[in-house]
Formats: sequence, structure tokens, C-alpha cells
Amino acid sequence: MGRPRIDEVARAAGVSRATAARVMSGATNVDATMAAAVAIAAKELGYEANSAARALRGGRAGAIGLVIAFSELDRLTGTFFTSVLKGAAKGLSLGEVQPVLLPADHPDGEPVLRILRSREVDGAVVILQHEITHLVEALATAPVPIAWVGRPRVALDPGTIVVDSDNYGGGVLAAQALLGAGRRRLGIITGPSDMEPARARARGWNDELVRNGFAPSPAVHGDFTLNGGAAAMARLLRRVPDIDGVFASSDLMAVGAMRVLQASDRQVPTDVSVVGFDDVLIALTSDPPLTTVRQPLVDMGRVAAETLIAATRGEPFKAEHVLPTTLVRRESL
Repeated sequence: MGRPRIDEVARAAGVSRATAARVMSGATNVDATMAAAVAIAAKELGYEANSAARALRGGRAGAIGLVIAFSELDRLTGTFFTSVLKGAAKGLSLGEVQPVLLPADHPDGEPVLRILRSREVDGAVVILQHEITHLVEALATAPVPIAWVGRPRVALDPGTIVVDSDNYGGGVLAAQALLGAGRRRLGIITGPSDMEPARARARGWNDELVRNGFAPSPAVHGDFTLNGGAAAMARLLRRVPDIDGVFASSDLMAVGAMRVLQASDRQVPTDVSVVGFDDVLIALTSDPPLTTVRQPLVDMGRVAAETLIAATRGEPFKAEHVLPTTLVRRESL
């Protein structure tokens, strides 16, 4: 038997071919009874809509770009990027949309911008990383919808999709955890100053210290990498030699910090407690396992993809999403 056709679905459902085609293309302006009849007939006949043809009829490419720094592909096991990418890819797959990886490592981002301007993709999910912050302003003016995972430090048009975690609340959780552990000589390794999520974590941290009667803690900047965390911890130790509590605003930096502390004969957690941020694989495999603030990374990627699909299809969508963070207690506290 040949593959069932849309006119066969229409006859089985008792509707016109045009109505059946609209239902199978995802249109929402069809009578609910008719739409249900078409869905049942399509299932019984084994009909599957051709998503490429649907996209062409709607003037869409049927693809969504995933803008990433390809340098991250060399260290997939240690960063938040892995889980966000997984969630975004899952969301696109469920929406029957083709994911396209767009490399953002070029200094001026021209390859990515050319693809966005040519509308070879219907939109793009931008996984905000320190490596691509120099492209943020250009990406924000792209002619296709953008879904940001992480809030960029640029003015965004109303209705721009932003999916983030509660970074400020996560900083509060880190302060509460270290104060609750009896730590009083505290310091923070912040993320890059050009990234709003890193700034929000530091604000939450310091505000909670002040609410508990402490002055904002000494701070040093890192770059969300293992080596950056180690270098920052060395600087922080010079400023606070008797430090007994450290909040590093990424797990990679926290593990780098723990290595420097241990090399300086400071045992974690006997002498110094350490809290990270993200809850990626390295938090489980570090020695000791890392207490951290968990971001719902897979969900962040999935929500970004699903929201962007709705935007490209002209469906209603919620632009702003702030997902909760939680504290995961392990042996470093």
C-alpha cells in the first residue's frame, strides 16, 4: 500500500481537504470537533505530515539555529553548555524543527549573522557564554526571533524571549549555606563583569550578607573556567589569608578554587567550605564532591526552544522565563 495522502485523511474525517491540511500544518483556527476528527483519521491511516512541506507553505525554513561558541565542544563534560544544548535540541525535536549549529567563534560573528539575515533559519537560540558576549549587540538586532538562554547586557526589544535561572536567588542560597555552616571570613569568585547572570549572583550573595549583618565580602573575578577559578582563588587567598568560606559562581571555577586551596594546605571542608553554581558533572566528580546551586539547565534549553517555535509560528508565547534555583548539599560544605 502507498503512503496515505491528505485527501484520504480528509475523506475519513468528513472534512474538506483544505481543513485537513490546515489541521495537519498546526493551524489553531479550526473548529475543535473537526480538528479532533482529522487527528483521529490521521492516526488511524498512519498519515504523517511532511514538516518540510509545511514549512515551505508557511514561508518558513523549518530550522532553528543554535548559536554557540564551538570552542565549548572541546570541554563538553564540564560546563553548563552541555545540558542547555541537550534541552534545546530536545525541544526542537519535539516541535519537529531541524536544529542547525551556528559557530560564534569568528571575531565579528559574520558567518552567523549572514545566516540569520538570509533567513536560512526561522530563529535562533543563543546560549549566552563569555566567549560570545562581543556578538550580543549584533545578535540582538537580527531580523529573526532570538531566544536568549541567559540575560544579555543590552537593551532588548519588548517581547524578546529570555530564559534564565534565578541567579539572584542562587547567590542568596550560597550565602545562606555558608553562613549556616558557621563560616564568617568569606569571599566570592564572581563571573565575568560583562555577563548579567554573574552580576546577579554577586548581588544576591552580597545582599544576603548585608541582611545578616555582614559587610559585602571581598570579590575577585574569574572567567567561568577551571584555570580562571584557580587563578582567582590564588588572588583571593592573598587578600584574605584566613578565609573559611568561598562562593564561586560556577562549578568549574569552584573546582579550580578547591585545587588551589588544597595545594595551599587548606582542607575542604575542614578549613574552608566551598559552594559552586550550576550543578554540572564536575560537581559530582570533584574531590570532595561540590555543594552547589543547581540551575535547571536542561529545562532552560527546552523552554527556550519551545518558546521560540511558538514565536516563529505566530502562536501566543510568554517572553520572560525565570526558572528557580536550588541548593544541592555535598561534602564541600
